[in-house]
Amino acid sequence: MGVQIPSLAALAVMAVFAQVGIWVDGDNLGWPFGVWLVAGAIFAATTVRRIGLWVVAPAPPVVFVVLMAANTVWRQQDLWGSRRQFAGNTVPWLVHGFPWLAAAVGAGVLVAVMRGLRQLGEKRSADLR
Repeated sequence: MGVQIPSLAALAVMAVFAQVGIWVDGDNLGWPFGVWLVAGAIFAATTVRRIGLWVVAPAPPVVFVVLMAANTVWRQQDLWGSRRQFAGNTVPWLVHGFPWLAAAVGAGVLVAVMRGLRQLGEKRSADLR
């Protein structure tokens, strides 16, 4: 079946892909970020163990929120700064990142469904033997 990694490792790989997309694209979160995020979601969903598939498939928004908060705090260099400033710096990320988050979740769920159908087909062919 190939390499299968634990759920937490798959989430970490997805986070690395998303962070690379943020580094490549900067603050505007355009198509380069989207490509990296969707690729990370697909890679994580294809390599995770079957039991963790439904944890990893809908995870891109959670991974993105963690990265968004970490990047905002890093750029502000003030963890306990103004909440208004923090909100003002994160809202554009949410607005520009939302379409890519929806695409990444859709891609992850699609991979999960395809893996489930493949497993069902393998089980049926084994039952027919």
